[in-house]
Amino acid sequence: MIIYDCGPENWSILLGYVLPEHRWKGICTALFYALRDKAQEQGNIFSILSGTHLNNLAAQAAFEAQRRTKEYIMYSYPLKDRGDGKSH
Repeated sequence: MIIYDCGPENWSILLGYVLPEHRWKGICTALFYALRDKAQEQGNIFSILSGTHLNNLAAQAAFEAQRRTKEYIMYSYPLKDRGDGKSH
């Protein structure tokens, strides 16, 4: 599954998910390339943006294998405890 937002010049992948038992079978890559093809057919889209957590090395490896370019590093400043026991 890919959930994406269609901006006027850039599309953003908001969520990509494959069930654990179906991972590493090329499903995410096939979905990404289908989205890429759709954007190319539309003709006015300059890029498809996506992000992942710093520690999600599997997603980063998949993005790089799909020839996506790392362009940004995002920082956050927590305003309160997330409630999951992880310190900020």
